[in-house]
Amino acid sequence: MNVESKQVIAQCSAERLYNFACDFSNFQKMLPSQVQGFQVNGDTCSFQVAGFMQLTLQYAERSPYHTIAIAPAHGSNSPLPFRLVMSIGEQDNTSCNVVLRAEIEGGNPMVTMMIKPKLRPALDKIAEQIQYYSAGL
Repeated sequence: MNVESKQVIAQCSAERLYNFACDFSNFQKMLPSQVQGFQVNGDTCSFQVAGFMQLTLQYAERSPYHTIAIAPAHGSNSPLPFRLVMSIGEQDNTSCNVVLRAEIEGGNPMVTMMIKPKLRPALDKIAEQIQYYSAGL
C-alpha cells in the first residue's frame, strides 16, 4: 500500500531542503502533537505516537537533492514494515516541489487498517510544515 501527500512548494532550493531533511534534529518541529518524547541519536530518531506505538527510525536511502527515505531502524519492533519517502523536485534556485509517500508492505492487516485513514492527513500535515519551515532555510 502506498499513500501520498499533496504536493507542496518549498521556498528554498532542493539542496537546502535536502540538507535540512538529512538532519533528524530538524524533524521535531514538523511533527504532529501526537508525537511525544522525540529523541535524536545520530542517524536515528525515536518517539512515541500517543496511544499507539514507540518507533525508532533511521535513514534508509539518501539521493542528494532528490530523495530521502526513512524506515524503522534495524532491530526495532515496528508493527509493520514501511518507508517514508520524501521526493524533491527542483523548480529553480529558490523553490522546489515536495511529495511525501508512505510505502507499507505486508505487516499486520489490522494495524494497516487502523493506520490507513490517518496516514494521508498526517502526511499532508508534515508536507505543510515542510512548506512553512522552508521559507526560513
